[in-house]
Amino acid sequence: MALAWSGLRGEIASRPYLWQGSGFHQETRVTRTFSFSLLLVAALAAAPAAALDAGGAAQGQILPVERTPFHVPAFRNETVAMLNVLLPPHRVAPYHEHSRDFAYVVVRESPTLVQNWGDPAPTSIRWPRGAVGFGAFSKQSLTHRAENVGDAPLSIVGFELLQKTPLGRAPSERPAGFMQIIDNERLRGWRLSLKPGETTPAFTQSAAGVRIVVEGGELIEMDAAGAGQNMALQPGDFQWRDAGPARALRNAGATTIEMVEFEVK
Repeated sequence: MALAWSGLRGEIASRPYLWQGSGFHQETRVTRTFSFSLLLVAALAAAPAAALDAGGAAQGQILPVERTPFHVPAFRNETVAMLNVLLPPHRVAPYHEHSRDFAYVVVRESPTLVQNWGDPAPTSIRWPRGAVGFGAFSKQSLTHRAENVGDAPLSIVGFELLQKTPLGRAPSERPAGFMQIIDNERLRGWRLSLKPGETTPAFTQSAAGVRIVVEGGELIEMDAAGAGQNMALQPGDFQWRDAGPARALRNAGATTIEMVEFEVK
């Protein structure tokens, strides 16, 4: 089944029970082999015992994602395990397996060859900067590898959901300025783009979750009393965000800030 983009911040759908995603439309060479591998962007090693895949990799070489080259565990609590994926130009992340539900944001793009385990050849893909994706890998695991064939690093920040079933938390309804881009049984997510001087209406985050920065800058987070905390954000920064009282976000810098916030259900 082919994946299809639609709209400026198009949506991708294939095996919809496994995958949801959105992002800018920049390149669309996607085929069944890519299927829902719009997820991490690299891959680990090969699988259990003797069989060889089309690339000559033995099954016993398949790695868990957290031990895959260029997939760096960055944070873990009882709910999520964060991964910082930075695949250098012309390097390979060998076959690895995704077995937990996984959400990610593409921070920096680069053309990539992705090959799912068992497929005869890789597929050329380009995850657009800012693309957001989700794979329900607890329902059906994915084993793949990836090669960055571009001249720039490929940067993806994502998180695995450590519990196999929802926690029963009700996510927020975000105010104007937040664009809801994903909502499924595991999480809800929004994209926020703030131009210099812009401020969001105050909102209350009702479920804990993750913030991932696509484009950085100086952000001020203000509480209901008007007290603010300044943050110098960089692309690829992330935070675990507990549920908490009302807050507003203001861009105090000279460049547009873009980030994605998720709340875990």
